[in-house]
Amino acid sequence: MKTFAYFFGAILICAACGQPAKQAQSNADTVSSTATEVAATENDYAGSYSYEQAGDTVALHLTMQGNKAMGHLTYAWKEKDHNSGSFEGEVKDGILLADYTFSSEGLTSVREVAFKLDGKVATEGYGDIEEKAGKFVFKDENAIDFSKGMVLEKQ
Repeated sequence: MKTFAYFFGAILICAACGQPAKQAQSNADTVSSTATEVAATENDYAGSYSYEQAGDTVALHLTMQGNKAMGHLTYAWKEKDHNSGSFEGEVKDGILLADYTFSSEGLTSVREVAFKLDGKVATEGYGDIEEKAGKFVFKDENAIDFSKGMVLEKQ
């Protein structure tokens, strides 16, 4: 009977010792899963978006490295001058805010652009602007309006 008690006690001790290892593995899996979800969200933004209506075309090609964003943006308006160039900025809370360096009518200019991203569309934002240090920037980033912007669909 004493042997049975020792045997039963040993089983309980072994079982208890195994629990922290399982818990630690579970915590590691959770951290790994969360990191993968964050990376997947950032990667969901990357890609090509376009808007086409009544002869007007806007094309956005977005590449992501963490929250850093870069790419190419082209506005081709029917019966108006086109502009095309590159941008660099970052994405915070699904909002791309970037400096767009473009050429139009032989001149190179820089202005800030904003797009609200959800992985399926990029909606352009508008707001009051001002000139600072040779480029046009939004006066208040928190006041950018995405409700009336062009909606570019992901290709």
